Amino acid sequence: MKMSKAVEQSLVVLVMLELQTDHEPVKSYLLSDRLQVSESYLKKTMRKLVVAGIVDAIASKEGGFKLARPTDKITLLDVYEAIEGDGSFIHSTQLADRIFLNQQSDKPVEDVQEVLEVAIADVLTTFSAAEQDFKKRLKSYTIANLMQNVDSTQFGEIDWR
Repeated sequence: MKMSKAVEQSLVVLVMLELQTDHEPVKSYLLSDRLQVSESYLKKTMRKLVVAGIVDAIASKEGGFKLARPTDKITLLDVYEAIEGDGSFIHSTQLADRIFLNQQSDKPVEDVQEVLEVAIADVLTTFSAAEQDFKKRLKSYTIANLMQNVDSTQFGEIDWR
């Protein structure tokens, strides 16, 4: 499994928005400048967070992005799925079938196929269980939990604008 940089950047943005003075909206160019990423890249990421209902986009002269809901209502799973999608990351390419079923063997093809099906089902079941554990763990951790580790007394409120 590989996770994009956008997940980490999203978490940093959410902390920034939570620390923002008076929770005022922050413009995308200011966020992208702080994160040192292109504004167009950040806007694509932020759009995913808006669609997921994690942040609001305020269109006005003083607008920008702000949290759409309290941090105790935003889980790491919400952020992960907003960026990476909510589908399974487990996919079989049927490589084992293509390799082992096309080889000369003294065993009938049906026997080889049966062994492959059992082995592949076992592996996919194990990966699926691991994926469910992963998502369960992400669902149990909120941005509020993360903020407990961010000693806001050290930062105070910050005006990113």
